[in-house]
Amino acid sequence: MSTSRLAGPSAPPAAPVDRDAARAVPGRWARVRQYLAAQREELHPRLALARVLERRIPFGAFNVVRGTLYRLAGFDVAPRVRVAGPLTLWGTGNIYERLSVGTRTFINSPAHIELNAPVRIGAHCALGHHVVIITTNHEMGPSTQRAGDIYHAPVTIGDGVWIGACATILPGVTIGDGAFVGAGAVVTRDVPPNARVAGPRGEVIGIMGEDAPPRRRHDRLRDPASQSPAT
Repeated sequence: MSTSRLAGPSAPPAAPVDRDAARAVPGRWARVRQYLAAQREELHPRLALARVLERRIPFGAFNVVRGTLYRLAGFDVAPRVRVAGPLTLWGTGNIYERLSVGTRTFINSPAHIELNAPVRIGAHCALGHHVVIITTNHEMGPSTQRAGDIYHAPVTIGDGVWIGACATILPGVTIGDGAFVGAGAVVTRDVPPNARVAGPRGEVIGIMGEDAPPRRRHDRLRDPASQSPAT
């Protein structure tokens, strides 16, 4: 009897080693680590804690307390800043050193302030609800991808500025002291001091004096007797 018939069944052939797949595993983990490191730059624990505490405050009440919470979180928020409700503050890296708000400024809610570049808001300002301040934009790209290269630029808002509801301030804009930005305006260029800006193109429609006008449009609307007769 041959020895081959006495031997047990032969072992199956070894599976071929996919050396490319073996090399890809460390590379895959490197990409995972890189992704997690990038996401860590988006996490802001102190801001998250301030938001948790803020949710316990009734909307529109204790506005100075909200301002204090943002200051305790690490932002340069002066005393007596009033915040009506939750704010959306976000950016990459150390966003705490990129926001400063001057004393006696009021920020309505919701408001969106993006902090990939510094945002400086002066004293005695008023920001309406749904105001958006952006510090990041894209260059215009080709037809295959119109949102081209990303760039960041700071936004500066002077003292005494009033920004109406739903206005948008784009990267690189400086708004001079005492200016007024009307509701819904999109501000793409610098605004002179005491200027009035209105419309979707953010156009300057006038320059105001240092003092408040003696009579405002909303005053006339509240007092029907002061309205001029129809002509």
